[in-house]
Amino acid sequence: MQKIITFVFAILLVVSCKNDPKSEKGTTSNSSTTKVEEVKLSTDQDQFLSTTIAYFKQCKAASTNRNDCRNSITKMITEFYNIGDFRATDGGFVIYDSIQPIVKKSNAWTKLGNANDQEALNKAQQAANNGKATIAVDVSQTYGQVAMVIPGKLTKSGSWKLKVPNAAALVNYNAEKSFMDKSLSYAFKSAENIVLYSKK
Repeated sequence: MQKIITFVFAILLVVSCKNDPKSEKGTTSNSSTTKVEEVKLSTDQDQFLSTTIAYFKQCKAASTNRNDCRNSITKMITEFYNIGDFRATDGGFVIYDSIQPIVKKSNAWTKLGNANDQEALNKAQQAANNGKATIAVDVSQTYGQVAMVIPGKLTKSGSWKLKVPNAAALVNYNAEKSFMDKSLSYAFKSAENIVLYSKK
Protein backbone atom coordinates (compact mmCIF):
# COMPACT_ATOMS: atom_id res chain seq x y z
CA MET A 1 0.00 0.00 0.00
CA GLN A 2 2.86 2.33 0.91
CA LYS A 3 4.48 1.65 -2.49
CA ILE A 4 1.24 2.49 -4.34
CA ILE A 5 0.85 5.80 -2.49
CA THR A 6 4.48 6.69 -3.22
CA PHE A 7 4.02 5.78 -6.90
CA VAL A 8 0.84 7.90 -7.23
CA PHE A 9 2.53 10.83 -5.51
CA ALA A 10 5.50 10.57 -7.91
CA ILE A 11 3.16 10.61 -10.93
CA LEU A 12 1.30 13.66 -9.60
CA LEU A 13 4.60 15.47 -9.03
CA VAL A 14 5.76 14.78 -12.62
CA VAL A 15 2.42 15.93 -14.09
CA SER A 16 2.40 19.15 -12.05
CA CYS A 17 5.98 19.91 -13.11
CA LYS A 18 5.03 19.43 -16.76
CA ASN A 19 2.08 21.79 -16.37
CA ASP A 20 4.12 24.61 -14.82
CA PRO A 21 6.00 25.66 -17.97
CA LYS A 22 2.72 25.69 -19.91
CA SER A 23 1.10 28.07 -17.44
CA GLU A 24 4.18 30.30 -17.53
CA LYS A 25 4.07 30.35 -21.34
CA GLY A 26 0.41 31.33 -21.24
CA THR A 27 1.17 34.23 -18.89
CA THR A 28 4.02 35.47 -21.08
CA SER A 29 1.86 35.29 -24.19
CA ASN A 30 -0.94 37.33 -22.61
CA SER A 31 1.43 40.00 -21.29
CA SER A 32 2.61 40.80 -24.82
CA THR A 33 -0.84 42.15 -25.68
CA THR A 34 -1.30 45.77 -24.66
CA LYS A 35 -4.26 46.15 -22.34
CA VAL A 36 -6.39 49.15 -23.26
CA GLU A 37 -8.51 50.84 -20.62
CA GLU A 38 -11.23 53.18 -21.82
CA VAL A 39 -10.80 56.88 -21.05
CA LYS A 40 -13.44 59.45 -21.94
CA LEU A 41 -12.73 62.89 -23.35
CA SER A 42 -12.96 65.62 -20.75
CA THR A 43 -15.49 68.43 -21.28
CA ASP A 44 -12.63 70.82 -22.13
CA GLN A 45 -11.16 68.40 -24.69
CA ASP A 46 -14.56 67.85 -26.25
CA GLN A 47 -15.21 71.59 -26.54
CA PHE A 48 -11.72 72.24 -27.90
CA LEU A 49 -12.11 69.69 -30.68
CA SER A 50 -15.63 70.86 -31.57
CA THR A 51 -14.45 74.47 -31.80
CA THR A 52 -11.33 73.54 -33.78
CA ILE A 53 -13.33 71.58 -36.35
CA ALA A 54 -15.91 74.36 -36.70
CA TYR A 55 -13.15 76.96 -37.18
CA PHE A 56 -11.40 74.75 -39.74
CA LYS A 57 -14.58 74.38 -41.78
CA GLN A 58 -15.08 78.16 -41.75
CA CYS A 59 -11.45 78.74 -42.68
CA LYS A 60 -11.64 76.37 -45.67
CA ALA A 61 -14.95 77.84 -46.84
CA ALA A 62 -13.44 81.34 -46.86
CA SER A 63 -10.00 80.37 -48.18
CA THR A 64 -8.71 81.75 -51.47
CA ASN A 65 -5.31 80.07 -51.42
CA ARG A 66 -4.48 76.35 -51.21
CA ASN A 67 -2.09 77.11 -48.33
CA ASP A 68 -4.84 78.69 -46.23
CA CYS A 69 -5.67 76.67 -43.11
CA ARG A 70 -2.82 74.19 -43.72
CA ASN A 71 -1.45 74.73 -40.22
CA SER A 72 -4.79 73.96 -38.56
CA ILE A 73 -3.91 70.28 -38.10
CA THR A 74 -0.55 70.98 -36.42
CA LYS A 75 -2.22 73.64 -34.26
CA MET A 76 -4.86 71.12 -33.16
CA ILE A 77 -2.30 68.44 -32.22
CA THR A 78 -0.03 70.98 -30.51
CA GLU A 79 -2.75 72.53 -28.36
CA PHE A 80 -4.67 69.34 -27.60
CA TYR A 81 -1.58 67.54 -26.31
CA ASN A 82 0.36 70.65 -25.21
CA ILE A 83 3.53 69.87 -27.18
CA GLY A 84 5.95 72.07 -29.10
CA ASP A 85 7.09 69.78 -31.91
CA PHE A 86 5.01 71.48 -34.60
CA ARG A 87 5.69 75.08 -33.61
CA ALA A 88 7.14 77.32 -36.33
CA THR A 89 10.10 79.63 -35.68
CA ASP A 90 7.77 82.64 -35.73
CA GLY A 91 5.71 81.17 -32.89
CA GLY A 92 2.93 79.90 -35.15
CA PHE A 93 2.51 76.38 -36.46
CA VAL A 94 4.14 74.51 -39.34
CA ILE A 95 1.98 73.33 -42.23
CA TYR A 96 0.71 69.76 -42.04
CA ASP A 97 3.12 68.58 -44.77
CA SER A 98 5.86 68.95 -42.14
CA ILE A 99 4.36 66.45 -39.71
CA GLN A 100 5.66 63.30 -41.39
CA PRO A 101 9.32 64.37 -41.71
CA ILE A 102 9.33 65.79 -38.17
CA VAL A 103 8.10 62.61 -36.46
CA LYS A 104 10.29 60.37 -38.63
CA LYS A 105 13.49 62.25 -37.74
CA SER A 106 12.72 63.08 -34.11
CA ASN A 107 13.98 60.91 -31.26
CA ALA A 108 11.05 62.21 -29.22
CA TRP A 109 8.59 60.17 -31.30
CA THR A 110 8.22 56.40 -31.37
CA LYS A 111 6.90 54.44 -34.33
CA LEU A 112 4.26 52.12 -32.86
CA GLY A 113 3.73 50.19 -36.07
CA ASN A 114 1.36 49.94 -39.00
CA ALA A 115 -2.38 50.39 -38.69
CA ASN A 116 -3.02 46.88 -40.04
CA ASP A 117 -1.42 45.47 -36.86
CA GLN A 118 -3.85 45.10 -33.94
CA GLU A 119 -1.10 45.40 -31.34
CA ALA A 120 0.04 48.73 -32.84
CA LEU A 121 -3.56 49.98 -32.73
CA ASN A 122 -3.82 48.88 -29.08
CA LYS A 123 -0.61 50.75 -28.23
CA ALA A 124 -1.85 53.88 -30.00
CA GLN A 125 -5.10 53.98 -28.04
CA GLN A 126 -3.36 53.30 -24.73
CA ALA A 127 -0.75 56.01 -25.43
CA ALA A 128 -3.49 58.56 -26.16
CA ASN A 129 -5.35 57.46 -23.02
CA ASN A 130 -2.14 58.06 -21.07
CA GLY A 131 -2.01 61.64 -22.39
CA LYS A 132 0.72 61.09 -24.98
CA ALA A 133 0.42 62.81 -28.36
CA THR A 134 -0.42 60.05 -30.82
CA ILE A 135 -1.04 60.33 -34.55
CA ALA A 136 -1.72 58.23 -37.63
CA VAL A 137 0.01 59.25 -40.86
CA ASP A 138 -0.60 58.16 -44.43
CA VAL A 139 3.01 57.60 -45.56
CA SER A 140 2.10 56.76 -49.15
CA GLN A 141 2.70 60.42 -50.01
CA THR A 142 4.62 63.28 -48.43
CA TYR A 143 1.44 65.29 -47.80
CA GLY A 144 -0.72 62.33 -46.76
CA GLN A 145 -3.68 62.65 -44.43
CA VAL A 146 -2.88 62.90 -40.71
CA ALA A 147 -5.33 61.97 -37.97
CA MET A 148 -4.93 62.43 -34.24
CA VAL A 149 -5.63 59.53 -31.89
CA ILE A 150 -7.56 60.82 -28.90
CA PRO A 151 -8.62 59.34 -25.54
CA GLY A 152 -11.40 56.80 -25.84
CA LYS A 153 -11.81 53.13 -26.60
CA LEU A 154 -11.13 50.68 -29.40
CA THR A 155 -14.11 50.00 -31.63
CA LYS A 156 -14.57 47.32 -34.27
CA SER A 157 -14.15 48.56 -37.83
CA GLY A 158 -16.05 46.60 -40.45
CA SER A 159 -13.86 47.91 -43.26
CA TRP A 160 -10.54 47.33 -41.49
CA LYS A 161 -11.62 44.10 -39.76
CA LEU A 162 -9.76 45.33 -36.67
CA LYS A 163 -10.48 47.16 -33.42
CA VAL A 164 -9.35 50.71 -34.05
CA PRO A 165 -8.62 53.71 -31.80
CA ASN A 166 -10.75 56.79 -31.23
CA ALA A 167 -9.69 59.71 -33.43
CA ALA A 168 -10.16 63.27 -34.62
CA ALA A 169 -9.18 64.59 -38.04
CA LEU A 170 -9.23 67.79 -40.04
CA VAL A 171 -9.67 66.65 -43.63
CA ASN A 172 -7.77 69.05 -45.85
CA TYR A 173 -9.27 67.95 -49.18
CA ASN A 174 -12.84 68.16 -47.84
CA ALA A 175 -13.31 70.07 -44.59
CA GLU A 176 -16.89 68.86 -44.21
CA LYS A 177 -15.55 65.33 -43.64
CA SER A 178 -13.59 66.49 -40.58
CA PHE A 179 -14.63 64.68 -37.42
CA MET A 180 -13.97 63.93 -33.77
CA ASP A 181 -14.75 61.07 -31.40
CA LYS A 182 -15.06 58.49 -34.19
CA SER A 183 -12.92 55.50 -35.07
CA LEU A 184 -9.64 56.00 -36.92
CA SER A 185 -11.03 54.18 -39.96
CA TYR A 186 -13.19 57.25 -40.69
CA ALA A 187 -10.00 59.11 -41.66
CA PHE A 188 -8.58 56.53 -44.06
CA LYS A 189 -10.08 54.19 -46.66
CA SER A 190 -7.87 51.32 -45.50
CA ALA A 191 -5.16 50.54 -42.96
CA GLU A 192 -2.60 50.17 -45.73
CA ASN A 193 0.26 52.71 -45.62
CA ILE A 194 -1.00 54.15 -42.33
CA VAL A 195 1.72 54.37 -39.67
CA LEU A 196 1.15 55.15 -36.00
CA TYR A 197 3.46 57.37 -33.98
CA SER A 198 3.45 58.43 -30.34
CA LYS A 199 5.47 61.04 -28.50
CA LYS A 200 7.62 59.57 -25.74
